[in-house]
Amino acid sequence: MEVARNLGTSSHLIDSCEDIQPEWLENVKTIALTAGASAPECLVEEVVEFLAAKGFTNVREVEVMPENVRFGLPPEIVEAIAAAPTAGVSAD
Repeated sequence: MEVARNLGTSSHLIDSCEDIQPEWLENVKTIALTAGASAPECLVEEVVEFLAAKGFTNVREVEVMPENVRFGLPPEIVEAIAAAPTAGVSAD
């Protein structure tokens, strides 16, 4: 949103399609919809369906950057796992 605004483009931060104001769509021909990695896919699909019902039916999905971010465990948990005794398996 900040990038679009810095470029002089109207942009809005929403939590759901219910946040979209009708006046935002007046005289608009193209909408770019972006979502963060933590946004549930069903939420994005809900917004796309809402916009389709408003006449925005030509949808193209564009991958700008491949998602390859991995979130590691916090160091405290890694240390606790390493210090934990192994499961009760013996090699008798």
